[in-house]
Amino acid sequence: MIVPYSWSLVLFVISFFLVRTSTQLSLLSYRLILATIFACLIFYFYPARFSFNRSIPDDWTQFGYQFLQLVDKPFNQLPSLHVSYAMLLGLSLWDVLASKKRWVLMLYRLLLTGICTLIALSTVLTYQHHLLDMFGGAVLAVTVLILSNRIRNALVIKHLTLGVIGFLLIAIAGFYFANMSMIASESIETLAIIIAAYWLISFTMLACAYQQVKQMRDTRWFQKSSSGRLTVYTWMKFAPIIIIYNGMSLLGQWYFKVFSKSQKYPLTPYAINDKVKVVASARLMQTDLSSYLTYWLFGSSSLELPSSPESNRPAVRYQIIVVDLAAEISSHAHNLEIAANGIMNTTVHCLYLPLLDLQPLNDVLLQDYIDLFQQIEALIQSAETQAITANNESWVEGNQVEDNQIKDSFITLINFHCVMGLSRSIGVQVLYLLYCGTLTVYNYQSWIELHYPHAHLKDAYLPQSLVGVMANYKSVTYSTAP
Repeated sequence: MIVPYSWSLVLFVISFFLVRTSTQLSLLSYRLILATIFACLIFYFYPARFSFNRSIPDDWTQFGYQFLQLVDKPFNQLPSLHVSYAMLLGLSLWDVLASKKRWVLMLYRLLLTGICTLIALSTVLTYQHHLLDMFGGAVLAVTVLILSNRIRNALVIKHLTLGVIGFLLIAIAGFYFANMSMIASESIETLAIIIAAYWLISFTMLACAYQQVKQMRDTRWFQKSSSGRLTVYTWMKFAPIIIIYNGMSLLGQWYFKVFSKSQKYPLTPYAINDKVKVVASARLMQTDLSSYLTYWLFGSSSLELPSSPESNRPAVRYQIIVVDLAAEISSHAHNLEIAANGIMNTTVHCLYLPLLDLQPLNDVLLQDYIDLFQQIEALIQSAETQAITANNESWVEGNQVEDNQIKDSFITLINFHCVMGLSRSIGVQVLYLLYCGTLTVYNYQSWIELHYPHAHLKDAYLPQSLVGVMANYKSVTYSTAP
């Protein structure tokens, strides 16, 4: 029975080469990862050991038992991963053979069933597990099968895995530090377990956030203040994730400064018209905001406003709309507002659409995007109304202005930003330009390649179905209106 017991590793490896489609591969990976991380958690809290002394025979089979004792110690018993893997691999490989001959298919499934059954039985017959371990392995496999069919994508698995691995590493490190320390060893181990549990809970909540279907634009998960700063309550829930993303942001800014010296201002705003410009960016550091702001508004690094030769021309006023798309990090809107105080007649508005990292854009309700874009339109319209009112007042006082001067008197800069400026900010900006009619389903990809060649926008992240719906939104709305 040592022979079929060793088949588990062989079947585990070749299963990744037997699956035929990406869907089958993903499902196989989900199941094996879930089974492993759940089993490891159980092993930590209940480190069971085989209770009998296994006698090694003195005949030719002793080499097999000696090898088994060398590579597979009698620890981590409940649940039996051999049983769990056998069940999961058997079900995952059940339909991989594509044959029109029924007897070939039946022979394959009979062989697969026999191999998996022998692997499960061998765990007891090699004195490696008890019957209770077999039962635990079967329960774990059934639990994983139920969960794997309900988990939405790999991002949920990713954060569950990070949570469990982090928990085990922190807890085990605390155990070793406690054993090496002669002072307050129990306190060190207890503190490590508390930190590890907090890490696990935080990442589990993040996995739940990714599990949400068509998550509504609210603040249940990542709350922020009106200035775009993460609240204390959000920090309490997600401190490990927030710290990680702040580190990613700092590293990204450093990398950009070191390796992109020839392009000091690569983020050039795109002019929708003579009154509105849009630009997508990463979350910018406080020290860089003044330089970026003056470049975006005036096309230079100087804080001096461009002078006008016309004495009767009204002063150009600016408003900045910061669209914060990074749920895991505070916005630069507050610091940008401070930097904008040095520029006359500049106001800053902050809008928040909480998107999670790598979360496909079609996971958000279409109405959430429409609400966001309508808020942007309302701010632009309000600024234009203020400009017209100001110029009318100037006309009443005897200072007449031309129509084209009235149109140019208020300029809006829309800044979509995320953490790294590679996916979320660019993707939502594209959707906004489609909504405005500036881009179409035929030219949006070439536009991205021209203006943001560094973008990470795969079809799975920015699906063409969402692009088409957004591009046709206004025409459909107008055609159905009474």
